[in-house]
Amino acid sequence: MLSKILGFVDFATAVVIILFQYNIVPVQLVISLSLYLIIKAIVFFGDFMSILDGIVGLYMLLMFLFKPEVISIIFAVYLTIKGIWSIAS
Repeated sequence: MLSKILGFVDFATAVVIILFQYNIVPVQLVISLSLYLIIKAIVFFGDFMSILDGIVGLYMLLMFLFKPEVISIIFAVYLTIKGIWSIAS
C-alpha cells in the first residue's frame, strides 16, 4: 500500500515538473515535492533509484534558476515510469 502511495506522488511530481516549465504550478508545490524526493532518498538511502530521486529533488530546487527542458522531460519520464511501476506492483 505504501509503494502505491509513493508511486502516485512520484507520478504527480513528474506532472509538476512538466507544468512548472510553463509556469502553471505554484513555486510552493515544486519546493514541497522536491523536499519529498530528497527526504525519500535519505530514508531509502543505498538504493540506486533513491540516489536518482535525490538528484531529481535537487534539480527541482535548481529549476528556479534555469529551466532546461530536455533534463526536465528526462526526469519527468523517469518519475512517471517509476510511479506507474509502483502503482502497478
